[in-house]
Amino acid sequence: MARKFIVGGNWKCNPASAKEANSLLKEWKKGLPNVDKSKVDVVICPPALWMSTLGQSIEGLGMEVCSQNVGKTDAGAFTGEWTAGNLLDLGIKWTLIGHSERRTKYGETDADVAEKVGKCQDIGVNVILCIGETLEEREGGKTDEVNKRQLGAVIPKVKDWDKIVIAYEPVWAIGTGKVATPEQAEETQKAIRAYLSQAVSSAVAEKVRIQYGGSVNPENCAELIKQPNIDGFLVGGASLKPSFMDIVSAVGPSKMVEVWPAYASKMEKEGCNQAAIDAFKYNFGVLASGADVMLPESKLDPVESLPTYEKLKVKPDARLLKKTLILKLNGGLGTGMGLDKAKSLLEVTGGNTFLDLIAKQVANMKKEFKTDLKFMLMNSFATSADTLEALKKYTDLGTGSDLEFVQNKAPKVTESDFTPATWEKDSSHEWCPPGHGDLYPAMLGSGTLDKLLKKGYRYMFVSNSDNLGATMDLKILAHFVQSEAPFMMEVAERTDADKKGGHLAQSKAGGGLLLRESAQCPEADEKEFQNTSKYKFFNTNNLWVDLRALKNLYRKYDGALPLPVMKNSKTVDPRDKASTKVLQLETAMGAAIQCFPGASALVIPRTRFAPVKTTNDLLALRSDAYTLTEDFRIVLKEERQGVPPDVKLDGMYKFFDAMEKMIPNGAPSLVGCKKLVVEGEITFAKDVVIKGTVTIKNSSGSCKEVPAGTYEDCTKEL
Repeated sequence: MARKFIVGGNWKCNPASAKEANSLLKEWKKGLPNVDKSKVDVVICPPALWMSTLGQSIEGLGMEVCSQNVGKTDAGAFTGEWTAGNLLDLGIKWTLIGHSERRTKYGETDADVAEKVGKCQDIGVNVILCIGETLEEREGGKTDEVNKRQLGAVIPKVKDWDKIVIAYEPVWAIGTGKVATPEQAEETQKAIRAYLSQAVSSAVAEKVRIQYGGSVNPENCAELIKQPNIDGFLVGGASLKPSFMDIVSAVGPSKMVEVWPAYASKMEKEGCNQAAIDAFKYNFGVLASGADVMLPESKLDPVESLPTYEKLKVKPDARLLKKTLILKLNGGLGTGMGLDKAKSLLEVTGGNTFLDLIAKQVANMKKEFKTDLKFMLMNSFATSADTLEALKKYTDLGTGSDLEFVQNKAPKVTESDFTPATWEKDSSHEWCPPGHGDLYPAMLGSGTLDKLLKKGYRYMFVSNSDNLGATMDLKILAHFVQSEAPFMMEVAERTDADKKGGHLAQSKAGGGLLLRESAQCPEADEKEFQNTSKYKFFNTNNLWVDLRALKNLYRKYDGALPLPVMKNSKTVDPRDKASTKVLQLETAMGAAIQCFPGASALVIPRTRFAPVKTTNDLLALRSDAYTLTEDFRIVLKEERQGVPPDVKLDGMYKFFDAMEKMIPNGAPSLVGCKKLVVEGEITFAKDVVIKGTVTIKNSSGSCKEVPAGTYEDCTKEL
């Protein structure tokens, strides 16, 4: 039977303050990527008064809190004691019992230890049972005799051996710097297991985990853990140092330890900057550690109310524009719509592409606000050339590094063994964009962040290039500046059309705002994830960032923001489904809301959100449900009351060119449409009007035309 390793950290009455303890836990966090949590359990024993206050931080590291002691009675008049029930009531599921210091300094007997174990067994608290001999007993050849005596007193009290871990602690080696050799430790622990087999059963002896606990440190742990009867360690003084995580990693090493050098070498050869390498290292470390990246209902509260755009009482101030950058994310190729170029080069309306309308929006804002505006794009390695070529005619936008910086690229990860993916047919397939959360490391690594700060820019408004409703709004800018928030997310109220996308929530633990994407929702919570009356707001990806706060955050986190990591399963060649299965590690830029203390959100009108992710969206955007404003925004018409038509096209229209063939005369009228479903191959004639909920079906197998006319709340069979 394979026994899972377990490492305990017994702080005793250390460190001197809770502040020091919190600092230690923060240092430990850096070592988490090197630990595979599926291989090792970790329990930490802080001083009793800190068990609750430090509990959240300890559990946040994927560890559990363990008491250093427990009483031998039930509730009653026992001053200075606490019961097993008290521990469980606080959510503490572990306790040490029988530590040598309790035996030698406080006179605990074998009988006392047995009573305490019995109380824990009655209520279901896990016990790390400490046994071990003194130097005098060892030199007298009594090691086995002592261990058998101490264990023998407890055995009658044990009903569930799954809740018992034995920690063999040679008392003569605790805190003395003396350590049993690996062979000595193995000999004794083998004897303990043999005694359990004789006194209880061979099955119990085989499954019970036995720790070693005598001055374990990073230097000696690797040899000790190789011994077949050593299932982990109970660590004392060494658990008060950052290097404690080296011990944990030696017991349960992650793939990070084994394969990171290969990734580092690959990224350096590719010319990736240090910020890109640091960001991917963080993301890969989360994957390699086996950390739970999901956000279940148990960790969240809904956001009940937020300030709204309509009720803002601020005076717009155009002077703030001199300190503000307008940034558009333009890294998407639109492969989901069958494109091999930047999605922003798609025609939207009146012969204008997304990029054309963005350029005209910027020119209009400069004219309206009578000031120069700083505008930039974050392109990807796949969109940069096409984008710059298309924007050459707009000379006022800028050129080169004044106009763009390029998103980083990240290695794809082989799903089976976490090694860097390779594809000899086309090595470009070994790389992928790391999601729009890469905005932050791309700004840092390209030097753009420092350059902007040096030139006096303080604020950034960022949005997607396919959202033509997201333009500079002086009222929102003034509100953001006056609020002194480091980060603000524009959110909109969710409708049925938005229920499958990410939503805003609050952390139960800390109360701060966070973003939950669909990839972070456990399957069991899917119904609540889509509950738009509970989770009322979604992220529009229109974000406001204080650039100074961003720079300070990078200092705080040593160059890598701890954004939630999402893993997407793909094949290394997206067009070859038989090619190697890989993982693409991605982050979302909106998820940074949980990294900025004091981050806020603002409910905006739906007019500021008109993105195009699919041909469903593009058909709706081209219809008369939207209108092009004088300042070149595409917004829903007033009669839509902020709700876009819900369009569901047949799968054959997933790609842009197929959708174009469906509407040779232009999009049908959708201004009065609630929902349009198309099933089968069709074309729309000129002057087709859709009202209410309409389904159009063609099951003939050949293309048929939808005749001119009005279709209202019906199913039309062709």
